[in-house]
Amino acid sequence: MTGTQLGEQRTAAGWARAMRVVATAEVLLLLVQAATAGQLLEGVASARTLHGAGAIPVAVFAVAELLVAAVVWRRGRRPAWPVWASGILVVLVFVQAMLGGMGNRAVHVPLGVGVVVLSSVLAAWAWQASTVDTPGR
Repeated sequence: MTGTQLGEQRTAAGWARAMRVVATAEVLLLLVQAATAGQLLEGVASARTLHGAGAIPVAVFAVAELLVAAVVWRRGRRPAWPVWASGILVVLVFVQAMLGGMGNRAVHVPLGVGVVVLSSVLAAWAWQASTVDTPGR
C-alpha cells in the first residue's frame, strides 16, 4: 500500500467517524424533541419554547449529515442511498418545522415519528458500515 493510498484510507476513516458523530447527534436531538413534544401534549406551557427552539439544531445537524454523507460516499466509495436518505431527512425536517409552526398536529406528530425512524436508520448504518475500503476489496 502506498503512502497516498494510506492517506486516502485515513481520510475516509475520518469522514466515517464524522458521519457517526453527526448521525448520533441528530438522533439525540430528535429524542429531546420527542420529550418536549410529550410535555407539550401534556399541557406543559414552557415546553413550547424548548420544542420550537429545538427545531433549529435538528435542522442544522440534518444539513450537516447530508454534507458528510455525500463526502463519505464520494471519498469512501460507499453506497449512495445514505446521501439520498439524508436529503429526504433535510426536506422532512423543514416540512416538520413548518407544520409545527402552523399548529398542524395531525401531520406533525406522525411525521415526527417518521423523521426519528429515518434518522435512526442512518445512524445505524453509520455505526455498522465499514466506510474504509480495505486492501484487496
